[in-house]
Amino acid sequence: MLLRIFILLLVLIILPPIFMDRFLIKPLNKPRLRLLFFLPNIVMLIAAILLTAFETYTPRNAIITNLFLTIFLGYVVTLALLTFFFVIAHFVHHHLLLRRVLYALGILVALINIYIIITGITYGKYHVVVRHVVIYSPDLPDRFNGYRIVQLSDLHLGTYGSNPHFIQRVVRLVNQQHPDLIAFTGDLVNYNASELNPFMPFLSSIHAKNGVFSIFGNHDYMTYYKWATPNDQRANIRLLAQNERRMGWHLLLNQNQILRRDSDSIAILGVENDGLPPFPQHGNLKKALHGIPHSLHGKPFFKILLSHDPSHWRRKVLPDTDIQLMLAGHTHGGQFRIFHFAPLPLLTAESSGLYHQGQRKLYVSTGLGEALLTFRYGVWPEIDIITLHKTAS
Repeated sequence: MLLRIFILLLVLIILPPIFMDRFLIKPLNKPRLRLLFFLPNIVMLIAAILLTAFETYTPRNAIITNLFLTIFLGYVVTLALLTFFFVIAHFVHHHLLLRRVLYALGILVALINIYIIITGITYGKYHVVVRHVVIYSPDLPDRFNGYRIVQLSDLHLGTYGSNPHFIQRVVRLVNQQHPDLIAFTGDLVNYNASELNPFMPFLSSIHAKNGVFSIFGNHDYMTYYKWATPNDQRANIRLLAQNERRMGWHLLLNQNQILRRDSDSIAILGVENDGLPPFPQHGNLKKALHGIPHSLHGKPFFKILLSHDPSHWRRKVLPDTDIQLMLAGHTHGGQFRIFHFAPLPLLTAESSGLYHQGQRKLYVSTGLGEALLTFRYGVWPEIDIITLHKTAS
């Protein structure tokens, strides 16, 4: 992960102090002050190089990386924001009022950034919201009108160590909804199947009338961990699958199950992760669709697909199938939004919420957990309540 943003890290660590030194610190002619000013960025630069070069995704490394990214956002980004305004102010020195306004804006933006970081790592990552969404389809059978699905995604249990309090609260909120079905759309763990062990008693207690259905996300294949042998990795994947099933969850690995209400039926499908490189691509839609009837009462058979990566929808689901509804996660919504602005939608087509292509729908949950950086602001951890309604053709 750090390798993919390494150049950005270097730019933000190196350039702001150079500019600030040139325009503000160096003219003071105090060598010790200059050294003291550069010291934090020198330490951050060394840390960035070492963490990127030796990124192993072990639990210990994850804790160190989280600490580094927290300091990076709190100090390096704050300094970069200050520098941006202060450098502009330097070039408008002949406009005294404008210069003062720019200095004030720089300080204000820097303070806002610090507030966001502190709030995101203390309050935001635990501020669970229950989000309601209604999805309409003319293909939905009559007996499933009003069917309620709780979608959970991206728990990343390794983030919580062995502390059960957050997971207990999530379980309590889910069970209060009395859903017809619970869908978990992947990334249960970060790096190792053992992360699930402390939470199995709690997650075993979530219940719905038609049960809990789950799939694997990219982290559940544990490709980020440096295993001694490929067999060790495969054994961990098998162990995670076994433990999900021991909890009473229906793990769908390119499989489906038919749900019936009297003479009406719908299908719930789950594929293995199918993402863009470097993420694993094990999804098999043809296999997952096997055995599902083409129609019911003269209408296309209603199908709900669980697929972790939302990019799967446009790449394969829309062109290759007639699946009416796909539920996904993976993005975390970017974990940051302020004043309705979030950077992630600038980088990916479907990042959070409900998307339409004619009568076909995709819902992307921003999930509950975090990987590497335990921070959320504006994109709070969410439990999604999806109610299905039938509409006229």
